[in-house]
Amino acid sequence: MIVSKLAEIMAIHKERNIADLARRTRLNRSTVKAIFDDTFHKIDRDAIDAICKEYGINPGDLLQYIPDKE
Repeated sequence: MIVSKLAEIMAIHKERNIADLARRTRLNRSTVKAIFDDTFHKIDRDAIDAICKEYGINPGDLLQYIPDKE
């Protein structure tokens, strides 16, 4: 399973406002909220790029793979 670490990244940067991040990255607020809440089904490449640029991170810092339990 793939999980988002955006909430952790925002906490590290002492940022809590999803709307501000959406404005700075020019992403739709609902897109940022879905990534933040880890409720997304798919993420557009441009969204990953914008968030990575904003925080100076790599996609692997934003998303984490957790193996399913058998």
